[in-house]
Amino acid sequence: MIRRSKVIAAGALALALSAVSAEAQTTVTMWTFLDPAKTSPREIALKQMIEDFEKANPDITIKVEPQDFAQMPSKFFLGHRTGSNPDVVWIDAKNVGGLLDSGAGADLDKLLTANWEGGDADIYVRAGYDAALREGKRTALPLFHGASVIYYRKDMLAEAGIDPDSLKSWDDLREAAKTLTVDKDSDGRIDVWGLGVPLAPLKTESTPVLISMLEGDTPVFDGCTPSYDTELGRQGLEMTAKLITDDKVTPQEALVLNVDDITDQIIAGRYAIAISSSLRFSTIAGKSEFGAENLGILPWPTWDGETSAPMPVSGWWTAAWSKSPQLDEAVKWIDYMVGNEGVMLWTKVGGQVPTRASLLTDPYFDQAENAWMKTMVSAWSTASWMEPTACNTRSLQSDLNEATAQVILEGMDLSEALQSAEKKFMDAQ
Repeated sequence: MIRRSKVIAAGALALALSAVSAEAQTTVTMWTFLDPAKTSPREIALKQMIEDFEKANPDITIKVEPQDFAQMPSKFFLGHRTGSNPDVVWIDAKNVGGLLDSGAGADLDKLLTANWEGGDADIYVRAGYDAALREGKRTALPLFHGASVIYYRKDMLAEAGIDPDSLKSWDDLREAAKTLTVDKDSDGRIDVWGLGVPLAPLKTESTPVLISMLEGDTPVFDGCTPSYDTELGRQGLEMTAKLITDDKVTPQEALVLNVDDITDQIIAGRYAIAISSSLRFSTIAGKSEFGAENLGILPWPTWDGETSAPMPVSGWWTAAWSKSPQLDEAVKWIDYMVGNEGVMLWTKVGGQVPTRASLLTDPYFDQAENAWMKTMVSAWSTASWMEPTACNTRSLQSDLNEATAQVILEGMDLSEALQSAEKKFMDAQ
């Protein structure tokens, strides 16, 4: 009887301890477009990150609620007013301004970065790091950055005797593209195009029209007012149109090709050089027959070729809800995602360029298939550019693509096409 009483008492104690443990467990809910139950490189990285974090912090559970990436930001801004938000959210470049306006983001400088050992000197993409900084309050931190970039096939350039390091100016790029445009079987149809450019009205990337404007002394934007119709703007628009009409290194079908189409055609070997997103590198390398060792990224050219043009900054940021009941735990999780361990997982598993310069000493970056990451780091460190976060920039590149189509298909005057793009941008504000 005594033994039975002891057993019952021990069981009751275990249940009590279990209940206390359950009560001590904190769940941090996060909205992201990734699903750790799936198998893309970034989703695998996120799953590993969660497992490592929970192991190191057994009192915190991370609950991911995957969202549609296009609806997630506005849903979060609305949830701030209704009180139904997650503790952590991911924000893309075009919605950073909306986050700042909404007041939904907690001040991560006050809660987190002020306590970083060594400060923030290790963050080298300053345009991205300061994107969510307003009036001394930083409401989001970059998880990983992407950019519109120029991919090239190392094997194709080598076969043509072209040194990629020599492609410094726009004229250099055009001449190389002419050499690389090939009708292999002489049937009158091009088998490999020299330069692929996504010129569709939707789902596009930065094109030479925009990039060529960035090196000028006149800012492309004064607040939310665009200045496209400049000497550099006209020069860039004319050059982009001539890639199709005169140089014949870009197919006219590029006018309806979006970034997904261009990416698929890079994988299929249809382009020697092409513009897509740096975030697509692991996808292209993994699906193509030519492999990562034959895929490289060029810095953006300039008109005089003396330096590289600013590298655009896009990607994803993370924020903590300012009204989160689990704000301390949410910030701790964010600190892990953007810290050294998290960044290396985004890089080695997720295929993303590291956001911290100190990590580049890792031997991983000395491997030939990862050399492109150093190119990105160098370009962003030299000069980076981000769309104005206070503006509605969703139609920026689409408007410029429409201007390109108007010049090619309708023979529209360069200034008229660019002024039309300016008006469309202003109408969207």
